Amino acid sequence: MSLNTGSVTDRRRATDWQDTAACARPNINVEVFHAREGDKPSVTQARSICGHCPSRIACLTTAFTEGDQWGIRAGLTPRQRTAHLKKANGNITRAVADALNDTAVLLKNLYWQHTETRGRHRVWLDHRDWVNVRGKPYTINRLAWIALNGHDPHGHVTRTCNVERCIAQGCLTDGTTRKQART
Repeated sequence: MSLNTGSVTDRRRATDWQDTAACARPNINVEVFHAREGDKPSVTQARSICGHCPSRIACLTTAFTEGDQWGIRAGLTPRQRTAHLKKANGNITRAVADALNDTAVLLKNLYWQHTETRGRHRVWLDHRDWVNVRGKPYTINRLAWIALNGHDPHGHVTRTCNVERCIAQGCLTDGTTRKQART
């Protein structure tokens, strides 16, 4: 309580990935996430919960960043997390992408590493017009679309502004958004 007003001090924190995690839902037995690898039923139950979790990427990234060696995180045991991090030579982004089989993690990382904000625009700074990720070529527009939207575009991605190499979310359109704009 505040001594001056008698009101309760606002101690809320900003929403983060833990608030939307599947393990934070009511009626979830959180003990299954602390199961040992030999406890197959608990590990299986934890993995089934993690498999539908919208926070898997953030959970696994945090586990790698914090060096968490306990429990199930993003459906992976400590041994599995260690193996993925070792295979990725300590590169957390690559380890997360490999462990979750999610190329969008790599594309998002590339987007933020190779762009800068200029007013309401986000400009690609790299000299390349396309990049090869896991053997697949991506134009910078397509890379940005997937990084920002989390899914493949429908058709070609085009820029709606005339700022050279701008790949800001509001300046990109795919087939679906162009069709919606016409109707």
